[in-house]
Amino acid sequence: MSLYQRVQSVLGTARSRASARARVTTDRLGFTFHEKMEGTVVRTGPAGDAGERSFVFAFDVRAPSVLGFATTAVGEMVGSVCIDGLASDAPARGRIEISPLYRSTIRYAFDFTGDDGRSYRFDGAKTTTARRHLVGWTTLPGKVFDADGAVWGEAVLHFSLRRDLRALLQSFRVGSR
Repeated sequence: MSLYQRVQSVLGTARSRASARARVTTDRLGFTFHEKMEGTVVRTGPAGDAGERSFVFAFDVRAPSVLGFATTAVGEMVGSVCIDGLASDAPARGRIEISPLYRSTIRYAFDFTGDDGRSYRFDGAKTTTARRHLVGWTTLPGKVFDADGAVWGEAVLHFSLRRDLRALLQSFRVGSR
């Protein structure tokens, strides 16, 4: 190996290491926040069990990279769910996919156990297009599924800017994970 090739090799290795350090530093720059949403779910089951019920969830969200906002930031959600007649402050876990620019959506998917001991799943997405303005950022349509994958109910939840925006902003933290 010539001297020129050895110098190029050393420089290439140094560039690779610096690039890897930069990736690690920015990849570790995650974020956290607390979000609460309230609304209703309409039970789509048996006729005697049908009707509108109150639905509230509150989650602490942790995502590993703020850079995900440019494409899709995927975070872990841990919190609780209350649905009248189904779940009384049930622990819940799931994930959030935050993609307001790339896909124009914020998707929420989480699992919880109802008071009946059965497993349930919520899956919904906000649509964050410029045309929808604040409605897209504050309205979450979705569905609750039972353990068999059947739709238990259809939900619409809202983030209250008036009541909850200050708490959301105060909970937002950026830092290493």
